[in-house]
Amino acid sequence: MVDEKVGQKGRFYLTKNIWVPQEPLENFNLRMSNAILRQMPKLPLGGDEALKAFPVLAELKKSHDLIKADLAYLLSHHEEIPALHEVHPRDLYVPGRAWRTFLLKIWGHEIPENVAAVPDTIAAINRIPGVHTALFSILHGFAEIEPHRGSAAGVVRFHYPLIVPDEPEKCWIEIGGYHFHWEEGKPLVFDDTREHWVKNETPQTRVVLIIDFDAKMTGLISLYTALRFNLIRHSTEVRTVCERAAIGVPPRQPTKQAA
Repeated sequence: MVDEKVGQKGRFYLTKNIWVPQEPLENFNLRMSNAILRQMPKLPLGGDEALKAFPVLAELKKSHDLIKADLAYLLSHHEEIPALHEVHPRDLYVPGRAWRTFLLKIWGHEIPENVAAVPDTIAAINRIPGVHTALFSILHGFAEIEPHRGSAAGVVRFHYPLIVPDEPEKCWIEIGGYHFHWEEGKPLVFDDTREHWVKNETPQTRVVLIIDFDAKMTGLISLYTALRFNLIRHSTEVRTVCERAAIGVPPRQPTKQAA
């Protein structure tokens, strides 16, 4: 059946019956990303510098305790949370289930079953304009995400740390030669298409909320990123990822404060 091929390595399915080769498409996008990088804001930025450059992201700090409560509820269903490669077979692979992801939004599509489990978190995210993708990223102890470049050209990636190991300097990310470690509540902003590498050298779990939002490009680059966004957004592959990502954690009522 054609559906079984959706997400197969080597092909990107625009519809169930129309696909394009993955490698040439990714190579072209990376060449475009190199051009886009020259027009991006000065990134990466961490802590107060990140919030100064993107003040709207303070919405998450305002809701920090509410988001932490959502996360605690989500982690009570930890075994149901899938690894990224279980949701998106062509994406990055970390052995076993050492890197779990709980998708709330991808390429502009909300995952209704998932956002219902973390209502205060999605309320805070929805106060940030231009969000493309949002997810909880759960990295287990001694796990590593090898150096890679993302495909989200023309967007800015935001890491909001929620759980970090007791020795945070041993759980780190390198982005284009810059070295950072996460501290709870201190944001990090970078461009996902710049090569980055993640390693947790502790036995403890690290959890960050990841958000991709519009970098507000101009001219021909803006046209390219908008065309690419809409092409991928409406593809069969992304619709299939949305279906796989819905794991059915029971809904949670928002707090009165958030409501």
